[in-house]
Amino acid sequence: RKRAEYRACVAQYYNTRASVDSHRQRTEQQQAVLRQVLVDVPRTCPGVPLFHTDFVQRSLERVLYIWALRHPASGYVQGINDLATPFYAVFLSPHAELADTDLSKVPDATLAAIEADIYWCLSNLLDHIQDHYTFSQPGLQRMVYHLKELVTRIDAPLAAHLEAEGVEFMHFAFRWMNCLLLRELPLRLVVRLWDSCLCEEAGFEEFHVYVCTALIERFSERLRTSAFQDLVMTLQDLPTAEWTGDDVEALLSQAFVYMSHYKEAPSHL
Repeated sequence: RKRAEYRACVAQYYNTRASVDSHRQRTEQQQAVLRQVLVDVPRTCPGVPLFHTDFVQRSLERVLYIWALRHPASGYVQGINDLATPFYAVFLSPHAELADTDLSKVPDATLAAIEADIYWCLSNLLDHIQDHYTFSQPGLQRMVYHLKELVTRIDAPLAAHLEAEGVEFMHFAFRWMNCLLLRELPLRLVVRLWDSCLCEEAGFEEFHVYVCTALIERFSERLRTSAFQDLVMTLQDLPTAEWTGDDVEALLSQAFVYMSHYKEAPSHL
């Protein structure tokens, strides 16, 4: 039923790419949304061949555009394209690897079903964090503030050093919250990370902040001995490219420890 509903949305909202500049078929606002989507889709996961196959490119265009039209309070915001990528990786995994460049052997009906499933999974995710993408993005600001508060309580020397060097949490943590660490960790590890977040109540609103706390603490010693430029470079490009599943398991374990210690005891942290 949900797959049929998505197919109906494609027919109703998307029509064809060729009509992107058609005033007759799309309003000016709809054209603006589609143009932004068309700009962002080719930039999505530039180092992963699977995301540059024709199916994924066209599919992602449809998913993002239709979601934006159905959620006018927030509309399409840069970064939402990244949030779809773990779902593509998971749903396409029985048929292709991330390094594959050809999906021609996958039946069209299978690809259509995968696209619909991805749309509804992305919609469900975004429904729980929609205030991340409304005006002034209060959800993201709340999460960054919570991260700063936790780091100050858990690792006062690091928090003091960041403040002394003039590094604001918003400078680096905004992206951690906006893209849910998709740009900080390899995609194969993000899938494992998200698996835990999806299992937690308010996983991407609350537990994610504890994950980010564990992440910055992982590099605390290095950060506390770095000056401003090195601090910014490290925080904006964390050395995680060679991380394995064991590193993510350790990160999640530490995040659960932090949550169990601090979630219910804010008054005496």
